[in-house]
Amino acid sequence: MHTESPRPARLWGDMFNSIRVQGILPEELVVLVEKVVPLLAQARSEAVIALPEADACASVEAMFAGSPLLLRQDFPFDEPQALKLTQPLLDLLEKTSGEAAKATQALRQALESGRLDLPQLFRAYAAGDDAPFTPWRDRLPGSPRALDFLATSALWPGLNTAAELLAKRLPEGLPHDHGHCPLCGSLPYISLLRGKEGKRFGVCSFCGHEYRIRRIACAYCDEADQNRLKLFQVAEYPGLRVDVCESCKMYIKTVDAREGVAGAMPALDDMASVALDAVAQRQGYKRPTLSAWGF
Repeated sequence: MHTESPRPARLWGDMFNSIRVQGILPEELVVLVEKVVPLLAQARSEAVIALPEADACASVEAMFAGSPLLLRQDFPFDEPQALKLTQPLLDLLEKTSGEAAKATQALRQALESGRLDLPQLFRAYAAGDDAPFTPWRDRLPGSPRALDFLATSALWPGLNTAAELLAKRLPEGLPHDHGHCPLCGSLPYISLLRGKEGKRFGVCSFCGHEYRIRRIACAYCDEADQNRLKLFQVAEYPGLRVDVCESCKMYIKTVDAREGVAGAMPALDDMASVALDAVAQRQGYKRPTLSAWGF
């Protein structure tokens, strides 16, 4: 999601309508995210973050050399809020019925029995440790990303609030040579073109921070040889393109956010362009990050 203040519900509604018109994503999934967006927007305005001391952050010299401000496992978030959000998120997931409802029941039982430890799970997610999540993807084949969705959504308001506060510590003139987030070192899940000059920004897949990246370079491996970089567009998706890299065989979608409402909420732009993911993957390219929702 974007680090600016929450957008009006009317805009969200328009974006969800455009997603529905395509008829690609299951209605249950669209309804779920539609209900989650205002919940997280409210939580985003209430998150409480204790920032680390300055000496716990990377030095200016290290950041200019490409190091992030903080390692991902040291990134602050609002754990009490994340724990509080778990129940309403499970309620919304259960209301989608079908396989998601079955997955919710299994997760509730695991939480009640102590087989799932939420604080431990949140810390694992923050550290990029996939081990606690992998078994649940096998146990919940009908909804394999249910636990990922729960952790990602519960932690997002605090992580994004922390990103907004920590961004003030980034030094001026920081180069844009690397595609990873300058705050936490994570990769972007989508990129945006903003401003009259069409400056390119990555949107961090972990903390949601928007940051400048090179317009002509791979967001993942930093390849800058134009002969190794390609892009394609689909007529049905104006203002959207897919940037692919022949060196790492990865792709990232890029939204032209210079006109209209595109870029107001990158997480929904990502959902609305899922057909482009399918096209890129059919051509043999991969996406190294999940969506902002954990699936």
